[in-house]
Amino acid sequence: MSKVICITGGMGSGKSTVCSYLEQRGYPVYYSDTRAKALMEGDHQIRKQLIALFGSNIYTGNKQLNRPELAKRIFNSPGLKQSLEAIVHPVVNEDFIQWSKVQKSDLIFKESPLALEIDDQSCQTIVVVHAEEELRISRVLDRNSDWTREDVEARMRNQISDAQRLNLAHQVLDNSDTPEALMKKLDQLLTKWS
Repeated sequence: MSKVICITGGMGSGKSTVCSYLEQRGYPVYYSDTRAKALMEGDHQIRKQLIALFGSNIYTGNKQLNRPELAKRIFNSPGLKQSLEAIVHPVVNEDFIQWSKVQKSDLIFKESPLALEIDDQSCQTIVVVHAEEELRISRVLDRNSDWTREDVEARMRNQISDAQRLNLAHQVLDNSDTPEALMKKLDQLLTKWS
């Protein structure tokens, strides 16, 4: 049975950078958000439930998830966000279980932005990628040219606080410095886990 290490952190903290490096090193990485989006578009039961919850305009004419509409709706209604998570997370969890069964590595990684919020029981070790809020906001704005600072801050308000995240972490990876410094810290952790 593989050891499951979950990579989590706030928006712009560097989760994807960490996971990309892990893949370069040959480790399998499950991307929870990517799989959730694929399942919301490809799983008939999820589609049916989301249409019942949000209305048919939650999908475009070509059956693609209307992500801007979904984001607008859930970030203005915590109740809708919880209902969405109740529909999607169990399916993503089952998808992860099936994925993990075919992995050959003793160490597998799960990128899971909501690992702490949903109390993800598959996580044996939780690594929080951390950077100061201003730096994270700057990173998010750099990669989302159509977003405003207010958009980013609104999304951050819908996540648990940095203090809560750091308090619940088994390991913290500080990503306030250069990518090279981050990779060096990650290499040290990999040595410890192997």
